[in-house]
Amino acid sequence: MNYLKKLPKETKIRFFSEFIIKLVSFLIIPIITYGIGINQYGKYIVITCIINGLLPILLLGFNFSIVKKLASNNDIKNNSVKIFNSFTLISFFATFTLLTTLLVSFFFFKNLLKINILIVLISYITVSQQLFFEFLRSKEKSNSFCYFQSFDSIFLIISLLITFSMTQLTLIKFLSLILLSKIICVILILIYLFQVKLLNTRFFKFDSNIFNSYIVPGLVFICLGFSEWLINFGDKIILSHYLEPLYLSIYFTAGMFAAVLNSIGSIFWWDLYPKLVKFNKSKNIKRIYLTIHNKNILFIDFSIFIIIFLITMSPIIQYFLLNSEFKVNYYLYLIFFLSVFTHQISTGWEFFCYVKNKEKFILLNSIVWGGLSFVLYFITIPYFKIEGALISLFISKLGYSLSLMNYAKKIGFNESILNTKIYLQFILFFFSFFFFLILKNFSIFNLYLDNIIYFLIIIIFYYSTLKLSKNFL
Repeated sequence: MNYLKKLPKETKIRFFSEFIIKLVSFLIIPIITYGIGINQYGKYIVITCIINGLLPILLLGFNFSIVKKLASNNDIKNNSVKIFNSFTLISFFATFTLLTTLLVSFFFFKNLLKINILIVLISYITVSQQLFFEFLRSKEKSNSFCYFQSFDSIFLIISLLITFSMTQLTLIKFLSLILLSKIICVILILIYLFQVKLLNTRFFKFDSNIFNSYIVPGLVFICLGFSEWLINFGDKIILSHYLEPLYLSIYFTAGMFAAVLNSIGSIFWWDLYPKLVKFNKSKNIKRIYLTIHNKNILFIDFSIFIIIFLITMSPIIQYFLLNSEFKVNYYLYLIFFLSVFTHQISTGWEFFCYVKNKEKFILLNSIVWGGLSFVLYFITIPYFKIEGALISLFISKLGYSLSLMNYAKKIGFNESILNTKIYLQFILFFFSFFFFLILKNFSIFNLYLDNIIYFLIIIIFYYSTLKLSKNFL
């Protein structure tokens, strides 16, 4: 990892931003578990799943169907019209959802009225935030994107700590602070977009063909988003009916560990689509292959280090986060990491399909594997609980990636994103993991010191064997 210092400034800022976001997302857990208990954290997990289910419905895929296409368009009038119409439609559907929620909650779930309202409002502001974030990304405003992301997380954790120190924290207060932080962030992003002249209110007007240009493509992307939700959150919803809050929390938190790989991926993938669009327009296919290949190498190198760190340190982190003692199942973490990792390395193939205007296959592939994952969850979880969920998740992620790889090759992606060095890294990683399973049986000091020592030994073992192996290649 000597190249870390050579990374571009923008990539370093992205790295720092993602670190803050993930750190805050983990720090939130002990605030809940220590402040209002593990049972409330279990409820928060279900609420998080519901919010993530609402996001694709309210967003209507505008981040893909509308905003991504603005990457190569610098016309402020066109940008303003597209963003205005997207935001207006999101607001309309969010208002409809809120009114429906109010009526249903008032007549059938009065005890959940406040929480249900907060769920819809948080979903609406989060979707608006995602729309503007994607717009910033499309205009290659990486640093600004990172600053706003970091602000959102920092403001939330500070407000939570102040509230926790001054009054008794409740789930309602917690959700209200999430809503407040996102509202402030959205307002600041809008002010910035106007200041840098990416948007102008003079051009805010309704598109003449709003139904066919926005709503019809949006319905398609709702299916795409919902299928992804089935894969990533359907397991938690089903598990919540079979597991106690503690074990559901363990599973969800292990998933959060694995989601760190998504953050690492976003560090390297954030500018991939705009670059591929430019290379495709100039018909520079070699630059497309080279860009995807180089980003994959960086992603894999960083990911292996992070996986080793999180697996070896998981007993310490989980004990601190959940405020509970339990035996750590390391295979749980391994399968989670492999599932997310498998999905992440397919990003290059996915974006290649996008620039070749093959969105329909991506949609169909996502729907098929999303539906299949939910069927597998439904069949396996009642009998095998967490193990069933993990097996189903891995099958779905692997199947999605392999299908995408085969289709990308079919439409002209003739280069391999993996090479001998990468295969060697995979082999040595698994050796390191099994070495760790043996090593953890030898306890010398205590939980904290032992796992720090394990981490150092495994890291030295992995990188030293990698360096020695390269000399023979």
